[in-house]
Amino acid sequence: MLIELYIFAFVIIAYGTFTTLAIIGFNKLNRSFHRSKKFDSLFISIVVSARNEEKNIKEFLHEIIKQDFPKTRFELIFVDDNSTDHTYLKAKEVLEQSGLNYQLIKQENHQGKKKNLAHAIDIAKGQIIITTDADVVHRHFNWLSTISDYFNACSPNMLIMAVDFNSQNDLLSTFQIIENVALTAITAGYSGVQKPFMCNGANLAFTKHAFEAVNGYQTHIAVSSGEDVFLMEAIKKQDPSSVHYILQRELIVKTTPASSLTMLINQRVRWASKIKINSNPLNTFAGFIILMANLIFLALLVAILKKSFIIPYLSIFALAKFVFDFLLLFLASDYLGRIKYIWWLIPFECLYWIYTLLIGITSLFYKPYWKGKKIN
Repeated sequence: MLIELYIFAFVIIAYGTFTTLAIIGFNKLNRSFHRSKKFDSLFISIVVSARNEEKNIKEFLHEIIKQDFPKTRFELIFVDDNSTDHTYLKAKEVLEQSGLNYQLIKQENHQGKKKNLAHAIDIAKGQIIITTDADVVHRHFNWLSTISDYFNACSPNMLIMAVDFNSQNDLLSTFQIIENVALTAITAGYSGVQKPFMCNGANLAFTKHAFEAVNGYQTHIAVSSGEDVFLMEAIKKQDPSSVHYILQRELIVKTTPASSLTMLINQRVRWASKIKINSNPLNTFAGFIILMANLIFLALLVAILKKSFIIPYLSIFALAKFVFDFLLLFLASDYLGRIKYIWWLIPFECLYWIYTLLIGITSLFYKPYWKGKKIN
């Protein structure tokens, strides 16, 4: 039992260090910037690869159309990845009446998101590229103008932005919202100390020059997913200070949460599987230490059943983890406007170890399906 106690003591120290760095980084991030109109000639290309999104496509496009930004200064390149539903026809119907500068491409054979985006970026006219997903159903009307102003004023090579979920009154979506608050906190926090290791292609902007300088997606084109994280790692190697994150609520977009547990597990396994091929050791360390820290609750349960003498020590470790998580999640929930969800952290902490263990083990052996296709 002493060995297990020492192991978990080390784990909670490592986890506390990990979360403390994220808290420090989060507090370093700017919440505003000087908006300059000096370089208004910069052109923006929004690129998206969509497959079987007929339920969301009209709402997605209307959120682009409503942007308070001159339509002459941006384009939308929409690639339909051989959808088997009416995604293409519905997109065509809306775009023809939109007044947008757009290109609508229909793939006759399934290409995969990464190849579609690479093609869209290759033909894009913009100096700034924004990747997004067709299931993003809410954007602030100043989303595009804020991105443009930030690139004009601060000249990053890449801008990481937050993704949130639409609120729905069920436990599964609540679970995803709480988890996303944690992911946002870590993503933003480590960006604040210039050590970003996560981002989300549903809301990501970068310069076309930076994309081309690292040879785009070519070094990992055979991997189905991960276009966002692998690109970020490549750009970060060129200049870590050029990858930015700013706490502007106008930049938050919202998507629809997974509607079933099977969809959620497939998505999370797809995310977790990227750790095995990501060259950044921080990804592996983060995944391992988060899993081990959550197993403290399992160890505590086992100790209680065995009436072990280490119960008080494990209880202190579990309480310490809760305090670290609360401090970090409070910052992110405030930014995302999710303060009322913070109290869900208590049941979340007690059950999350089951979820992380399931995802971690499954990602080692199982290739998930996404949009009807198996992920490589």
